[in-house]
Amino acid sequence: MMRRAVIALIYGILCFAIFIPQATAIDIMVVVNPSSSLDEVTAMDVSKVFMGRMADIEGVKLEPIDQLSNSAVREAFSEKILGRNVRKVKDYWKKRVFSGNGEPPSELNNDAKVIAYVADNPGAIGYIAVGSLTDKVKAVGVDGKTEW
Repeated sequence: MMRRAVIALIYGILCFAIFIPQATAIDIMVVVNPSSSLDEVTAMDVSKVFMGRMADIEGVKLEPIDQLSNSAVREAFSEKILGRNVRKVKDYWKKRVFSGNGEPPSELNNDAKVIAYVADNPGAIGYIAVGSLTDKVKAVGVDGKTEW
């Protein structure tokens, strides 16, 4: 009887652990073209731009660039800046597209592609892993921090 209770307890703990959201281990940063006048933004404004609720920050028209939905960098950005997981963001955009209220940001394959696109497009805003930063783009502070 005791053995069954222990097995049931272990099984319950394992099942519970599967459904606990995993902490995002990747540190990310928001990047813009070096010519951009943006140096500091709020997480709320970045979220609004990536969710299609706002087109510019401080008068700078922006084009948000996402990474692929299965990217760990995208997952970190979604959780830390947008405040929701990638699945919820995708569901949000499905509803917006279906109702004719916008298109989701373009998706690029990886940090290198985001850096190249942002470097070539003055209004682009994207995000990358901290270790990927180059001098081709400028990291902007988000709520006083450059690394999230």
